[in-house]
Amino acid sequence: MKLLLENWRKYLLIEAAMTVDDLMNFVDEEFGEDLKIYIRVRNNNEGGTDITYASIDVDGEIYDFGYNDAVMGKVEIVPASYGEEEGLGPCDGAYQVKWAMATEGWGPLLYDAAIEYATKHGNGLISDREMISDEARAVWDYYLNKRKDVDNHQLDDLHNTLTPKIEVDNCDQYVASVGGKYDWEENSLSKRYTKAPTTITELEKIGRFIDET
Repeated sequence: MKLLLENWRKYLLIEAAMTVDDLMNFVDEEFGEDLKIYIRVRNNNEGGTDITYASIDVDGEIYDFGYNDAVMGKVEIVPASYGEEEGLGPCDGAYQVKWAMATEGWGPLLYDAAIEYATKHGNGLISDREMISDEARAVWDYYLNKRKDVDNHQLDDLHNTLTPKIEVDNCDQYVASVGGKYDWEENSLSKRYTKAPTTITELEKIGRFIDET
């Protein structure tokens, strides 16, 4: 069983989510104003991409997820081609979340950046196709029902139920139909999500976004 997969227990609290302004104004209690919190995007050794908070010291040294106890977080995403090799379908070219966690209140900002990055470099973002927590389901529900700045796009299942002549949108829908709920097309987990790069643009303007991909 995969551990910490989309571990959102301290991740979300959507209504109390931190903003770009909070990031800009954050000062590390131990190191003072010489240490800020950044968002860093980098490739890992498994072909995926990590969108992570990172601290940068006075010498320009970057310390990523886990170094700073006050604010830390990471979302790992992989291209749809990774899932296709496992028989999960092309999923319309979207990235999928493989692992995520963050300090309480700091998750949504990081996750918005992940959706924007996945939209720019792929065809949006989808949930993990293998296993997902109740907390993570609530997050995707929030994106579907309450985030008007996030677009959702329906994916088909592996049997071509919705679009018989189109293969590229086929995607494993197990996570969207567990518990005997077979109306998977109504489930937030059956969709891919895209977003204009408003968060990344704001972060770039204040020098708080580093893209090493």
